[in-house]
Amino acid sequence: MPVSFSHLSRTVSGGWFLVVWAVGTLTAAPLDLRIDRSSPFDLEISAGLAGVPEGESRFVAWEDIVALPSSQLEVEGEFVPGLQTVTIVLLEDLWAALPVSGDRDTAIAYCTDDYFSIFQPEFIAEQKPFLITKINDQGPQAWPPEGLAFNPGPYVISMADQLAPGVSQILDVGHKRPWGVDEIQFVALAEYEAPARTGPWLDLSPRAIRGRELWINSCASCHQGPQGLAGGNKSKRPFPVLEAHARYNDAYFRNYVSDPTGQIAGATMEPHPHYTTEEMDELIAFIVAESAAD
Repeated sequence: MPVSFSHLSRTVSGGWFLVVWAVGTLTAAPLDLRIDRSSPFDLEISAGLAGVPEGESRFVAWEDIVALPSSQLEVEGEFVPGLQTVTIVLLEDLWAALPVSGDRDTAIAYCTDDYFSIFQPEFIAEQKPFLITKINDQGPQAWPPEGLAFNPGPYVISMADQLAPGVSQILDVGHKRPWGVDEIQFVALAEYEAPARTGPWLDLSPRAIRGRELWINSCASCHQGPQGLAGGNKSKRPFPVLEAHARYNDAYFRNYVSDPTGQIAGATMEPHPHYTTEEMDELIAFIVAESAAD
């Protein structure tokens, strides 16, 4: 899915701003797919490649990814205080250089800490997510950057208002900026969402349908969903436990989502006090499979 950048070159004050655009064609040569991992900095492609048997992975070397059309952005406080220069490759350019099966329209990123982030087709086209391959001109071999206590490698996916104005205002935009990305799957969105659209989740109320989108784009980063709906496993909390709280302990569930440590000392979940009452109602409606007939 190549894209032209010629209209995007501009400078703004503060935050992200463009400093250098890549030169040359955006029609990159196909990436070399390796059967075995050759380096901890290889990116695993674990599903969705044409000609690769289901269940088998292929690996792309960091050196090959950085050879794709790339750009540099200067970022403020993305990793550590102050300005950092990052080298980026658009997710859609990585996609274009891979033999992705024609029936796959969605990318899923898996991280070394069991985090998960989903990038649906409209989101990829409109919000221009990208892989960060270098920080201050140093690849993941030299990470973490000075001042950062943990290693964000081998890859980070992020976004910038300069490529997609307003992207920083997306609800829970941090869920689309995963660190520690080491694996990508290409899936069919309809097939991925099937568990959340069948059985008790077949005929959802309008607010439960909106809650399903909130779940997939936010909660799924750390939680497995209903009926085997894929998600991260960072929370280590089975979906039936969340469903029981949402169904029978409404006040606790809402308070926990808003302020986890206020309910359980030592809780590691990120607080979500920004969720409105309406959004919480929608999320709970999805989790308990509120029917359109209810």
